[in-house]
Amino acid sequence: MSEKNRPEIQRDQTYWRSLEHYNQDPEFLKLAETEFQSSPLREGEAEDGVARREFLKLMGASLAMATASCVRRPVQKIVPYNKQPEEITLGVPNYYTSSYFDGSESMGLLIKTREGRPIKIEGNSDHPLNRGVSIKGQASILNLYDPERLRGPKKNLFNEKRTNKDTIGANWDSMDQDIATQLKKGGVVVLTGALSGVANRAVVKDFCQAFGAKHVQFEPLSHEEVRAGQKACYGDDLVPFYRFDKAKLIVSVDADFLGAWLMPMTFSGQFAEGRKDIETMSRLVAFDSNYSLTGANADIRVKIKPSQQLDVVLGLLHEIVVKKGRSSHAGNGAVKSVVDSGAGAAARLGIEPALLSQIADDLWENRGRSLVVAGGLPTLTAQAAELQIAVNFLNQVLDNEGKTIEAKNANVGLQGSWADMLALINDMKSGQVKTLIMHKVNPGYVLPKALGFFEAVRKVEMVVSTADRQDETSGEAHFIIPDNHPLETWGDAEPVSGVFMIQQPSIRPMYDTRSFQLSLMTWAFIAKQGPKRLQEYETYYDYLRAVWREEVAPKVARGKSFDDFWLEVLQKGVVGEVGSASGRSFRTDAFTSIKAPKAATGLELVLYPTVMMGDGSNTNASWLHELPDPVTKITWDNYASVSLGFAKKNSLRQGDVIEVTVGGNKLELPVNVQPGLHDDVLAVAIGYGRTAAGKIANNIGLNAYTLMGFNGTKAIASGLPVEFKKTGKTYELANPQGGQTMEGRQIVVEATLKEYLKKKDANIHRHHIWSLWSGHQYNGHKWGMAVDLNSCTGCNACVISCQSENNIPVVGKKYVLQGREMAWIRIDRYYVGTPEDAEVVFQPVMCQHCDNAPCETVCPVVATTHTDDGLNAMTYNRCVGTRYCSNNCPYKVRRFNWFGYAQNIEKPLHMALNPDVTVRTRGVMEKCTFCVQRIKTAVNTAKKENRPLKDGEVKTACQTACPSDGIIFGDMNDPNSQVSKYFKEERAYGLLEEWNAAPAVRYLTKIRNNGKDARHEKGEHA
Repeated sequence: MSEKNRPEIQRDQTYWRSLEHYNQDPEFLKLAETEFQSSPLREGEAEDGVARREFLKLMGASLAMATASCVRRPVQKIVPYNKQPEEITLGVPNYYTSSYFDGSESMGLLIKTREGRPIKIEGNSDHPLNRGVSIKGQASILNLYDPERLRGPKKNLFNEKRTNKDTIGANWDSMDQDIATQLKKGGVVVLTGALSGVANRAVVKDFCQAFGAKHVQFEPLSHEEVRAGQKACYGDDLVPFYRFDKAKLIVSVDADFLGAWLMPMTFSGQFAEGRKDIETMSRLVAFDSNYSLTGANADIRVKIKPSQQLDVVLGLLHEIVVKKGRSSHAGNGAVKSVVDSGAGAAARLGIEPALLSQIADDLWENRGRSLVVAGGLPTLTAQAAELQIAVNFLNQVLDNEGKTIEAKNANVGLQGSWADMLALINDMKSGQVKTLIMHKVNPGYVLPKALGFFEAVRKVEMVVSTADRQDETSGEAHFIIPDNHPLETWGDAEPVSGVFMIQQPSIRPMYDTRSFQLSLMTWAFIAKQGPKRLQEYETYYDYLRAVWREEVAPKVARGKSFDDFWLEVLQKGVVGEVGSASGRSFRTDAFTSIKAPKAATGLELVLYPTVMMGDGSNTNASWLHELPDPVTKITWDNYASVSLGFAKKNSLRQGDVIEVTVGGNKLELPVNVQPGLHDDVLAVAIGYGRTAAGKIANNIGLNAYTLMGFNGTKAIASGLPVEFKKTGKTYELANPQGGQTMEGRQIVVEATLKEYLKKKDANIHRHHIWSLWSGHQYNGHKWGMAVDLNSCTGCNACVISCQSENNIPVVGKKYVLQGREMAWIRIDRYYVGTPEDAEVVFQPVMCQHCDNAPCETVCPVVATTHTDDGLNAMTYNRCVGTRYCSNNCPYKVRRFNWFGYAQNIEKPLHMALNPDVTVRTRGVMEKCTFCVQRIKTAVNTAKKENRPLKDGEVKTACQTACPSDGIIFGDMNDPNSQVSKYFKEERAYGLLEEWNAAPAVRYLTKIRNNGKDARHEKGEHA
């Protein structure tokens, strides 16, 4: 067809993925027309792919290849199993309960093992708090098999000034003797991260008692601002347990509780629970400095800058207490004098006064059923403590204390403190510390150089580190005694008071390592000091059992013998339950001491953690780097996010490198122009810029911790003034979602609650469909999947779970830039509205397993076929890589193996591969299989037991990881199955159903509870 006669494509502008898409940038349109970012048909890509002539040769040989099966496959060697353990049957997985603690959240785990090696980490369905498991929790299996773990203890031999060293292997006996002798000198400090678990805390306490040692806890994401606020208001130094499931109205002030704050897996499940019943669903209002995952899921999102956080809370209090005269505090003059500073907050925030007034009214109407939260690195400003006090007072006014905020169920292990860390540095500088033992901390990476940590630690006579590698801090230690990986050792956790979890090993220690707890016990035993239980137990397992016998069993064993109780603990992984709570008395004088927030002008810094990197402690895992950020969708980097208004004002474009200066500290960062950001905000993610983590993490991004400021003992991560200047450089950021559009079609569908209440299938366009296909007959099972867009938070847990289950390779930044990422499931992020006030909708997309699959009709070698239970199957050793199927797939869910990625896996990382799933080779297509290996296992088990398959017995990997139950899988031929019921819901629709591909996946409309009559009603919030 000639260019002039080609019909013009009408593109819908309602939903957009990037600013280039929104502005219809010519380069974007060209990319959208191209369909694939890289192709073997382009001569210019001959160096990485197959040029046109080679492609034609390949096509000419395709039929012969398929017939002769001449595709080369890697040779596999078998190993005889001479002594098979009783509990292991070859080819049959074993499952063990365990737990994972990331410094903030404890999660119950189910560890899948094959022939004695862990291969998959999933959430424990019996756990009362978490359903799924976080990205970092799943990726911890890569840390287990990380080839750069230390294989045994090391000794650093320093010169006199400790500016140079030689590292040699150490002997356990002589090393333990040297350390025990040193400990007797006194001046001992045990520096650890947060400790979750009764026994974990007990062994450190006993050790400190033995040597008169001081225990200091430090976490970069410490939550000490929350504890400080609780102590000032209630006298309790703790982080309370929040109940988002009990709240009908949630107001978040920079608390990314769905992403990276406190307990996101638990909170995501709670939040989704409060929105399952659409007609009575909760409402989320987010005041966001950075564009957080919580803000992306908000019904109403208001962009702010960090200096306005306290103004938000005081503004709401002013509306309730002063303007409306509500609550018993309305007549309190001292309270009124503080609250009066909130007058005019709406104007300062740049929002309509009616919106702030409406939020305040809704909060008051939902007294006892509302929740206001603030916390995390973005709230660590100069007024962090005052913000927490104001939030506590607002919750007290709303009668939320003891209802949606439970102090009784607090996590008592979250005691990390920046202030204590800074005090320790001063003690080391003054010579008070003779021995320093470090566990699960890396201050050499986290602390800015100006604090003088390295100078201080070099004044300590003996430094001992339990790091699993020569990281930024352990290089300063005399002895490095590598701790076991959590999957190799015993431990425990207490996520909330009264809920106790066990951590049991699922594999013997792979190397000559030793648990931190056993090291403490060993040194106390050699020195013959400390409580009796440090001396009498030979292993930490024995110590753990003893502590549980003394302290846990009396609380939750319910009359059972300890042996029976212990067996139950190992089987279930968790005992106890979240108890009821009661309110506390608020100290009004804490609130009346608050100083009014000062108006700030100019650009402000926001530091924030991501769901992938967290604090940066376990970043040598390739899955984490290649996983797109939930909101920006950028991989393999951190960057300086600025608003479109700021970028226009300063003539900045995506990828321009700027020099960011904060208090004399400088970083050169690429620019990310982020829709929905405040014009006076510059946001940077922490967790990057490691220099001694390993081959994967080293020198990826820059260390944003260096931009932090300090006011005495207070750490300040946000609200600091920022200066910048252009460098004239550019840097390419890898975003795998930059070049696709909805092309005006119905892909993601949303409606407001008011629209839904009027019409359950609001905004779904039902197409008249006819077909020449006769259809398929399914006499047995017919597998289908439903995805509830109203439950999906876009957290990406499903993406990592799929990667782990199905041996999906990581390709690296270079090939992500070329569109060659390999993920079988992706989370599409769509913006809606203007770039200044963009809202977000997430949509997971995987192979739709169509009945009339377009891919099946075009494969020249019949590599993709339809099964009798409704799956679109792939025969890998038949595929010759023509990519016709990918070309013909309207959902773009098929991936082409450009290289033999499996050949580059460094040992022992290959041990993480799932033996139930083929490791694909170069030149073949691959895609989601609905976890066919899990289907076959469940079906065969039911058949062997001579019974019908039960609904819920088959769970796909993505389904098990989802913390909010947003993915449902099952048999469509079972009318009582949950997936069948979802398919029949009025808000269910098929993706691109007008193509009549008849997908086996249904999406349920996202409902936005924003009080509007229509989705895109005028009158944006900020």
